[in-house]
Amino acid sequence: MPTSQTTLAAMVFLLTAISSQDVSLADDHPRDDASAESPRAVVAHWLELHRTGKRDEASALTAGAHYHRADVLLPSKRDTGVRVERSLGNQRAAAVVTGPLDDARDGERVLLFWLVRHDGAWRINKSDTAERRVVDERLRGFLEAGDVHWHVERGDLLGHWKAGPGTPPGGGLACGSRLQLSDDDRYRLVTWGPFGPDPEYDDVMQGKWRVANGRILLSHPDRTHECRVAWMTDDLLVIEPLDGKGRARYERTDAAQDRPNAVEGELDHEQSER
Repeated sequence: MPTSQTTLAAMVFLLTAISSQDVSLADDHPRDDASAESPRAVVAHWLELHRTGKRDEASALTAGAHYHRADVLLPSKRDTGVRVERSLGNQRAAAVVTGPLDDARDGERVLLFWLVRHDGAWRINKSDTAERRVVDERLRGFLEAGDVHWHVERGDLLGHWKAGPGTPPGGGLACGSRLQLSDDDRYRLVTWGPFGPDPEYDDVMQGKWRVANGRILLSHPDRTHECRVAWMTDDLLVIEPLDGKGRARYERTDAAQDRPNAVEGELDHEQSER
C-alpha cells in the first residue's frame, strides 16, 4: 500500500478521535477531579474508614439518607479489596462505581454510590450493590443529561491501549492505532492502515500528555490535540472530538497486575503532603 494512502488513513482515524486545537500547556483547566473534596475521593475515604472499622466516622460522609445501604454490604476491620474504579457527574450530582466485590461470583457485582452537594460538600446519598451491566445502564442514562462528564484522573489512563482496526466515521480506509500513556507524562501514538502494523508505513506521533476536566490532551511542539472521554471502564476507553463527530474505542492491552492503582496512588500522595 502506498505510503501516502496509509498516512492519510491513519490521520483520518486520528482526527476523528481527537480535535486539533492551539491549546497552551499553561492554560490548564482546574484539576477539581484530583481534589480531596471530589466525589471519588469522598467514596475512597469512606471505603478506607470501613476497612479500619471506623463506621461512625464513615457515616459523617453521608447525607443521612435511608437509601444508603453500602455500609451493610461491607465487613468492618478488614481489607475488602474494593476500590474506586470510575466516576462521573456534574455540579449537582455524581455517581461513583467501585471494582468488583471480593465475594462476588464472576466479578460481576459492584458498588454504586450516588452523591449530592450537601452544605457545600459532596456527601453519599444513595448506594447499593448491583451487577456491572445494570450499573452501566444507569450510568448511560445519567450521561445523557448532557452536562455530565467523566471524572478522569491520570492514574485511570496510564498504560497501553489499542483501537481498531475499523472504518473511521464518515468512511475511508480501515485503520487502527495503539496508544501508550506513560508515567513520565510522555505518550506514543502509532496508527496504521487496513493491512495491520507495518514499521515502514506506520504513522507515529509522540510528545507529552495530561488530563484536565475529563479531557485528554496530547501535546507536541507546535500544538495540542484535545479529546473528550465519552465512556470508560477499567478496560475500555471511548474518546471523541469536542464537536462529538466520530469516536474511537480503545481497549486496554496491559495485564491487570501491571496497572497503577489510581486510588491508592492518590492516598499515598495526600499522606505524603501532610
